[in-house]
Amino acid sequence: MTTPLRLFLMTVLLAAGCNWKKNPYYCPGFPDNNCTEDAAPGSHVCTNSAQCLAPTGICDLQSSLCVECTTTQASACSGTLPVCGADDHCRGCNSHAECPDSGACLPDGSCAGAADVAYIAPGPAGTDNAMCSKEAPCTTVAKALATGRRYLKLQGTTDEAVTIKDQAVTLLADPGAMLTRTSNGNILVIDGTSDVQISDLAINGASGSGAGISLPSGGNQSLTLRRVTMSGNNGTNGAITASGGTVNIYQSTIASNSGMNGAITAAGSVFNIYQSTITGNSGGGVSLSATSFDLENNIIARNGGLLTAYGGVLINQLGSGAHTLEFNTIAQNGANTGFTAGVTCQLVVQPVSFGNNIVYGNTGMQVSGTNCTWTYADIGPDTVSGTGNLNADPLFVNAAQGNFHLTGSSPVIDQADPNATLAVDIDGSPRPQGGRRDIGADEYTP
Repeated sequence: MTTPLRLFLMTVLLAAGCNWKKNPYYCPGFPDNNCTEDAAPGSHVCTNSAQCLAPTGICDLQSSLCVECTTTQASACSGTLPVCGADDHCRGCNSHAECPDSGACLPDGSCAGAADVAYIAPGPAGTDNAMCSKEAPCTTVAKALATGRRYLKLQGTTDEAVTIKDQAVTLLADPGAMLTRTSNGNILVIDGTSDVQISDLAINGASGSGAGISLPSGGNQSLTLRRVTMSGNNGTNGAITASGGTVNIYQSTIASNSGMNGAITAAGSVFNIYQSTITGNSGGGVSLSATSFDLENNIIARNGGLLTAYGGVLINQLGSGAHTLEFNTIAQNGANTGFTAGVTCQLVVQPVSFGNNIVYGNTGMQVSGTNCTWTYADIGPDTVSGTGNLNADPLFVNAAQGNFHLTGSSPVIDQADPNATLAVDIDGSPRPQGGRRDIGADEYTP
């Protein structure tokens, strides 16, 4: 608005006896003194919240800026953005402590209501009761499931064989919470039409013929793990066995399990693993038989040994659906003489291509299977033909200590498929950092 026109309008308003300061959008220092127009840097934006428009509907009287929330008006944040951050913007919760009412931060960033959570704790904090309230937790998962509540919150160590059948439930965990079983058998069975999500829980100690988690055949169950750790599952079936259903694993660690069939065995299911670490499992890493799968951004290392028929990954036939193995680091796995220690393809009758993986330094053969081809991969010390393939030491930071991140001189930097679209690496760092993405699970960050 030009200066003559401003003066003309002001004259008109004064002649009409109008006090423009009663306008809720009046802000001195704004263009036209109007809060709805962009302010010049450093100008005073507001003197009260009536002058602020959503989503920045709160006036911070200390800075005179319109913000989403303040420490004294944190209730302005809700839904999936319940926490007022240090920048006065609403965000999702990052920990249970940021949900004071329920102590339960959900995977979508919202806070559960206390009435929707069943609480589980060992004695003396927990007692053998059927209410499982925050004030009076029960001691067993079975009692918590019987409440019919959507969320279960565990603290401490729970020693129990658990079966979840035909139920939708989310298991949450305080730091250090663990589900275990001191008698032989499966620790957790997911069956029927169950939809189960588990966050931040340790599931350790299966023995005998059991597994840490079992999904039996015949159901249409779904399991999602987020930041779950599984170790010491030394039963025949290791950490996870799935004969049906769908499993999605995110940012989890499956390490030091000694099941003779491998840490993970999947047959006739849908099995997806992202940004996870699968290491030190003496029976092998991941076995996929007649299964749809998507494995991206994982470190699969130091699995198997001199007595195992595979090391890192075994692909035995292909199920219907997707078959994706990309941006993984598969290294230092072992297998019996004559077997493949890196990635084994057997009875694969239809061509499938895997890209952007490091398969390096595994004992014996790195990859096998005539119908499994490789592109933009670093495979060695064997030489494998394929577009963009390398045969060079990837130069990990410290593989001897289990650090499979890349050093700045790694030959795999900027060598992934130029048409790849994966946006992050195993740590959540953005891809690419350079002109192209890096091969393997880690994107080198200068």
